[in-house]
Amino acid sequence: MFADVVLSEYSRNIDRILTYIVPDGINDIKIGTKVLVPVNRSKVEGYVINLSEKTDVPIDKVKPIVDVVNDITLFDDKLLDLALWMKDYYKCNISESLQCIIPSGTKSGIKKVKTVRLNNGFVDDCKITPKQLEIINYLKKNDLVALSDLVKDLNVSYSTVNSLFKKGIVSVDYKEINRFKATDCNRTKKHIPTKEQEQVISEVKKIIGKNIFEKYLLFGVTGSGKTEVYLQLIEKCIELGKEAIVLVPEISLTPQTIERFVSRFGNLVAVLHSGLSDGERFDEWRKIVNGDVKIVVGVRNAVFAPFSNLGLIIIDEEHETTYKQSDFKPKYNVKEVAEKRCEIEKAILLLGSATPQVETYYKALNKEYRLLRLNNRIRVNLPEVEIVNMSRELADGNNSIFSRKLYYEIKKNLIKGEQTILFLNRRGFSSFVVCRDCGYVPECPNCDISLTYHADDGKLKCHYCGYNINTVRTCPKCGSKRIRYLGIGTERVEKEVKRLFPKSRVLRMDIDTTKTKGAHEKIFNEFRSGNADILIGTQMISKGFDIPNVTLVGVILADITLNIPDFRSGERTFQLLTQVAGRAGRGEKPGRVIIQTYEDDNYSIIAAKNQDYEAFFNEEIHYRETYMYPPFTHLLNILISGPEKNNVISSAALVHNLIIKTINKNEIKSYNKVLGPSSAPIERIKNNYRWQIIVKSVKRSVLEDICDALNNHNFMKGIKLSYDLDPLNLI
Repeated sequence: MFADVVLSEYSRNIDRILTYIVPDGINDIKIGTKVLVPVNRSKVEGYVINLSEKTDVPIDKVKPIVDVVNDITLFDDKLLDLALWMKDYYKCNISESLQCIIPSGTKSGIKKVKTVRLNNGFVDDCKITPKQLEIINYLKKNDLVALSDLVKDLNVSYSTVNSLFKKGIVSVDYKEINRFKATDCNRTKKHIPTKEQEQVISEVKKIIGKNIFEKYLLFGVTGSGKTEVYLQLIEKCIELGKEAIVLVPEISLTPQTIERFVSRFGNLVAVLHSGLSDGERFDEWRKIVNGDVKIVVGVRNAVFAPFSNLGLIIIDEEHETTYKQSDFKPKYNVKEVAEKRCEIEKAILLLGSATPQVETYYKALNKEYRLLRLNNRIRVNLPEVEIVNMSRELADGNNSIFSRKLYYEIKKNLIKGEQTILFLNRRGFSSFVVCRDCGYVPECPNCDISLTYHADDGKLKCHYCGYNINTVRTCPKCGSKRIRYLGIGTERVEKEVKRLFPKSRVLRMDIDTTKTKGAHEKIFNEFRSGNADILIGTQMISKGFDIPNVTLVGVILADITLNIPDFRSGERTFQLLTQVAGRAGRGEKPGRVIIQTYEDDNYSIIAAKNQDYEAFFNEEIHYRETYMYPPFTHLLNILISGPEKNNVISSAALVHNLIIKTINKNEIKSYNKVLGPSSAPIERIKNNYRWQIIVKSVKRSVLEDICDALNNHNFMKGIKLSYDLDPLNLI
């Protein structure tokens, strides 16, 4: 027998399938098996992707497989088909797409603990000591216990337990344990759906379990009960012997989501996200493979959960940019991957959002998705939203980061014992530091970016490479002590809140406060339990928080996302404002939202105030069509970087020429436009200069041909080239 093997990540630059003979001594090999194979003079790990009785390779050229690494099957035929599709669609190596599917933590192996159990029919012995009797009585009550727990609880020695073992009174064995411990929660029953919910549930239930591929967009306002729809559809899936995957955009949402699903489905739920240790992830993966669970809740990479009878994939908050892998290859979009997986497995894809991505809603209007709607909140009306023009506040003598209206509302909430969320999508204390005499601004020596002041540890930090220095008290350029901190971040908001409302209990949730494991869950639980009055945070608090006592949301500065140089800035602003506004008034009490801005006439901000997605979409789609941006074209973002600026510029010119030649060769004539080359918005990061070329085309195949041409070209030493097909941002 012969095996086609793809080399592992260790040698991912060798993107070819190698054929090996399976020796007689290896009998348990199958697709998805990890093997050790000879490559030149080395032994390299790889994955079996095909088995056959014959090969076209000359038999004298075929080497034997050295060994099977372990008895774990890492993927099946369907997941292999998905990986092969990703290779072609995202123009990556097959080893790179397989790395998305293969679980991390396989080297951790199965964890077992030594356990103790009382043997049946043992006879009391007069030689039993008091300590031994204490152990016997403990085991009568607890049956099987971990040896370490027994020793700790009773404060006895291991030798005492061993003596009972020698007498045949107890048995000692090893038990496999799961390293991930989900939060315990009370079981809940399904709710009686509203008429709107029932219509949506009935519509999708018609297809579940029929092995039909279908795509839906559930467009529901914040608080309309999308999660209950998900839960009841999953229940139907399980009834029919099917399995379901539920995706959330970021880790901060998983504690609350896990709780909702575990409270309904108990131990049928597994969890997959990057916050787990390798061992925890491996244990959860094995539960899925072994059929011990029917539901997986997780972030982006949970779309690859190894279910064998998948019926439903749900992508909640489908508009979020975190569903796009943009840091390394393959730069996949989880919505596209989920759609392809559902097509392969004849399953249902359900996208949910109160603010759908423009392209998604456009597809729904054009019947590429079936459109489902939830137009009304379940308990109370949408919150009242008010826009405050901060230019007028300044003109009236208010220099505070809080408008008079927001200050008054926070104060009123504190008196009433109600909770407040304050949103600012920028961490740190000040966005930059400047000398008022000479204009000097401390910058990162490795990146073309000013340093951000963090008051917590008195440091100026670069958010791109991590460089940091102690804060500047005296200008190194002119010696002046007139140093000013400009701009605001979440740290400064926290400081101002504590100064203005000294008796308030304040929490902050941003990347700086959530670095440690379990930090998201801890902060969320503290706030939900009523142990804090005010929660300050970045976009990680803009969605998913369903806390009945939150009646006020304040947006400190709506303009931050609006002024980003990207064609999606208006969409991103509308989505963030609408989502964060939706955190207010989710219980019986009505909610209020204060949006502070310098651009109160912007269509995105006005539409967010009115909670009017249709008005926003109609305006935005007009701009997209006028300037030929998605959904009317596909985009290719190419980044050329390197340590020598001149080499980067000359390489960018070479890339531009390759693009033009490829477009001219293409037989399909369509709208194509090349923007650049030009320096990237941040030209230098980590001492690498960065130049950018953006290509627009109506035909994605044209952009794919450009990627192939770039992959086949050798660039000068030190030059790195990366590209992103259909990027979600261009910075």
